[in-house]
Amino acid sequence: MILSFNSSNRRRLFYLLAVLMLSFPPGLKLMAQEAHFSQFYTTPLLTNPANTGMTDNLRFANNYRNQWAKIGVPYKTLYTSLDSKIAIAGKSFGIGAMIVHDQSSAYNLAADQFLVSFSYSRIINNHQFTVGIQPGFVSKAYNTNGLTFGSQFDGTSQQYNPRLTSYENYLSNNMGFFDLNAGVYWRTLIRNFMPSAGFSVSHINSPKASFSSSAEATRLPLKFTFNSQVDIPLSKRFNIVPGMLYSYVSGANELLLGGTENYAITDFFIPAKKIYAITYARVNPFQNLDALILGGGIKFAKFDIGLSYDINISPLAQASNFNGAFELSLVYTGAGKSKRNIHEPCIIY
Repeated sequence: MILSFNSSNRRRLFYLLAVLMLSFPPGLKLMAQEAHFSQFYTTPLLTNPANTGMTDNLRFANNYRNQWAKIGVPYKTLYTSLDSKIAIAGKSFGIGAMIVHDQSSAYNLAADQFLVSFSYSRIINNHQFTVGIQPGFVSKAYNTNGLTFGSQFDGTSQQYNPRLTSYENYLSNNMGFFDLNAGVYWRTLIRNFMPSAGFSVSHINSPKASFSSSAEATRLPLKFTFNSQVDIPLSKRFNIVPGMLYSYVSGANELLLGGTENYAITDFFIPAKKIYAITYARVNPFQNLDALILGGGIKFAKFDIGLSYDINISPLAQASNFNGAFELSLVYTGAGKSKRNIHEPCIIY
């Protein structure tokens, strides 16, 4: 099928597609992008179901990402989650839910995820181990308005004729399927350092995902995600948190390396408790350095607000003019009673 685009963005879009086509080896199937964030630590349930309930209090997280706005219609992704720790018979459990909306460029290609999360946490010899599971429903849809097809080209008039049939009779403009994710998480305290690591698997049930009713439905491949960080205090006011996230799905992988640099504010007249800088790099392993991620944030009262921008430095920079993605995060950690009747050693913060 042939897509019709605004002429002002045609040159940039053509270059973008050309670079993408040359970036993949022959015979490789291109998969639609899954929702992802540069500030992955502010999307805990999306990063790993085992992160559910990993705070002492009720946690609300929200993240908005706007990508490729300078090339054409931007990709927009919105994440919202709510989770909390609960005690059952003196044991530590977590419960939560998340909604992810991903709007992919033109023609309203959208995906919505509605998932619930459950976790169980146990401490063994000063090491905390958590397992999590995340069932839910995914809905995808697109709008055919503005789409043109090769069969609608009128050879007689040498013009596009919308009255001609597209012959796409077996396509539905929406679909939905059950999805299942799971993960594990570990953390401990080594003197003043607190390392942690998590591993998760998405699409365990390999759900069918296809808009076509005539062809054999495509099954989503497994997606593997590993993330790690370590909290390193350098002084009473200053600490750094280096971290990384690596995700792999058949045909694509992504690596984020960097961290945050935090400075505590003790001035009584300033409401902020801490300010921090965000410095990460996104790498396409074995290919190129994709983007530099720079930003900052502030923590005050029970709120944590972060702002970052992806500076595109990959071969796409000629089309994007080094513009990438804008991202805004908000995390609220409220009061809770999760610590009641739960024995937790000093590693829990």
